[in-house]
Amino acid sequence: MTAHVIRTAGHYYDFLAAIYNYREYLKHSVIRDLRKKYKRSTLGYLWSMLNPLLLMIVLTVVFSKIMSHVETYSVFLFSSLLAWQYFVGTVTQSLSSIRANMKLIEQVPIPKFLFVLSIAVSNIVNFLLSLVPLLLVMVVVGRPIQWTVLLFPVMFIPLFLITIGFSLLFAVANVFFEDTTHLVRVVTHAWYYLTPILYGRDHIPASLESWIPFANPMFLVCEYMRDIFYYGNIPSLSAYLYSCCVGLAVLALALWIFHKCDDKFIYFV
Repeated sequence: MTAHVIRTAGHYYDFLAAIYNYREYLKHSVIRDLRKKYKRSTLGYLWSMLNPLLLMIVLTVVFSKIMSHVETYSVFLFSSLLAWQYFVGTVTQSLSSIRANMKLIEQVPIPKFLFVLSIAVSNIVNFLLSLVPLLLVMVVVGRPIQWTVLLFPVMFIPLFLITIGFSLLFAVANVFFEDTTHLVRVVTHAWYYLTPILYGRDHIPASLESWIPFANPMFLVCEYMRDIFYYGNIPSLSAYLYSCCVGLAVLALALWIFHKCDDKFIYFV
């Protein structure tokens, strides 16, 4: 048990040390990712605000009648939807990150997880931009903006850990199994409906409510965003700490697998 803890701590140390040692590369990689994403786009970074806004409008039109008992359903939906879009967007973009950079990997001895980390960090910029239309929608529909929105940076921590962990896991899997891309599409589609985005916790059968929030890593994270933006509540400390522990556990597993597979990537691409 002690040896396992030491190895896990070692993986975390190597991860953080690599981020610090390659911080300049990471900074330029994030800038490159952001420029490449909107290089040929007329609206550029406005799409980071328009994409979630347009999706929110469509989903609100479709589900507002079903969820008619929910006041200002657009904000109810939007607040959790942004967290999910950050997660699934980062996971999807990370799938080919190692394969796409194999030439660079062959030439420069750089930690391969930095390619995934770069995507996750660049998507934080998109996430922050997408908060602008959320706040505007709240003003338009008359939903009060509570002081709890200031807790966003703290609530983002478990989301970031979970996102990085799963992105690394799926990126590694995609090196060895090209069908991972199709599998992830199916898994995330099902995962979406098991996460309280279109609905709230009160719509879950009582028999499932006791374990689904803890079995689904994204369940509580999406609820946190809804708590601070929609309800104006401070999330439960115990649930928050649980999510952070889950994020650290997923990241630890991903780093361990990365360490085991790192030197084999070149033979499968």
